Order: sequence, then structure tokens, then C-alpha cells
Amino acid sequence: MQIPRSEKEIVRLIARGDEHVFEELFRSSYARLSLFAFRYLSDRQEAENIVQMVFIRYWEKRKELKLESLNSYLTTAVRNSCLNELKRRPHFYSVEDQFNLPEEENSAEEDELVGEVLKAIEEMPPRRREIFKMSRFDGFKYKEIAGKLGISQKTVEAQMGKALKTLREMFNPMIAHKKD
Repeated sequence: MQIPRSEKEIVRLIARGDEHVFEELFRSSYARLSLFAFRYLSDRQEAENIVQMVFIRYWEKRKELKLESLNSYLTTAVRNSCLNELKRRPHFYSVEDQFNLPEEENSAEEDELVGEVLKAIEEMPPRRREIFKMSRFDGFKYKEIAGKLGISQKTVEAQMGKALKTLREMFNPMIAHKKD
């Protein structure tokens, strides 16, 4: 059972070396931060690697860091790591200018919505989830997915249709409600 804690208490406990609290933080933030990194990098594996490295660096520096906002620290660290990674890539342009990426962290409502979307994706049947992630996160075309998974393109199309229908049914009322 997860016990609600304030950010200050989480920072204090992690600074003392509480691995359980650190793991809770990692589990609760990983998906959101990975999606945030993916927006910059368009590469799921690289985004996940960046987030993992940010958490490793945080753990290594936990005693020296004096944080006002843990969420801001993690989001900024991921953003900066993504920008550094993009600078290492050939043909780097100003990412913010080119793609209109978010300068600041997401609002609480956006974070909640992203979390709900990721949760809904994880609750899909395994094959549907795999197909959806390959299409939407990894950027594969339906034909490529079919080839990689050894299934027909029609199966990929059907599974994507079901995945998108599920997400639409789940989130259209939620989005409409937030606009009111």
C-alpha cells in the first residue's frame, strides 16, 4: 500500500537513502517522464534510457541536492538530457523552434490525462498493446509491424482500430468534460 507523502518528505527520505521511497517515486514518475522525453526524441528506447539515467544521477547526488520541487527537478533534468542528446545527433536544429515543444512542465491536468492514457494502454491485451506501441511510440507503419510480428497487415489494422476505439471511448467524455 502506497502512503501519500509530501514532496519535501520524499526528498528528505531519499536523501537519507530510503530505497523503497525512491522506487515508489520511480514507478509513479517513469511513464510520464518517458512520454515527456519521447516528445523530444521520437525514440521510445532512447527516451526510457534518458529517464533511467536521470533517476540514477538523482540517486547518486541525492545527498548534495537541495530541491524546492522534485517534479520540476526531474522534468527539467529529463528535458536538458533530451536537448543534450539531440545536440549530439547530426543535423541538430533548435528543437523548441522546430517542433513547438513544451518549455515548462505539464499542468497537473495534462499530467493526469497522460497518466490515464498510459494506464489505458498498459491495460490493453498484450498483442494489441504491442502493436499500438510499435505504431504510435516507435513510428512503425502497419506493414512493418505485420512483418516484424509475423501477422497480417489486416490483423494490425484491426488491432489498431480496436485500440483507438477504446481510447476514444474512454477519453472523449473526459476531454469534453475538461472543456466545460
